[in-house]
Amino acid sequence: MKSLIFAMLLSAGLLAMDSDVTGDWTIAGEVQGVGVDEVCTFVQTDAKLAGSCELTGKKYDTTGSVDGKKVVFKHGGEYNGDPLTLTYTGVMADDGSLSGSIYVDPMAVDGSFSAKKKVAAAK
Repeated sequence: MKSLIFAMLLSAGLLAMDSDVTGDWTIAGEVQGVGVDEVCTFVQTDAKLAGSCELTGKKYDTTGSVDGKKVVFKHGGEYNGDPLTLTYTGVMADDGSLSGSIYVDPMAVDGSFSAKKKVAAAK
């Protein structure tokens, strides 16, 4: 009986663990008919996320957080010469992919995205 309770507690603890998003990601999305294609590199330390994303040939510093399967990150950008901030809110799927919504400030528009972690080439 004790081992059953321990196994249940252990699996409940494992389900509550944060997702690991450290690595390189390819992100594709759309906001109001405008495509968003970028490559991001994340480093996760505990529940904090840092790194950079390259969008339309420019690299932007990225910050965020990870809470269980929920991942939130944001970085700067530009549209028609005007600065903006893109905030991504997504959920990790069991297959390791990430998908969710994009909010663009100060334009107050949103869209959606999906992301896949790049797999390191075999040596």
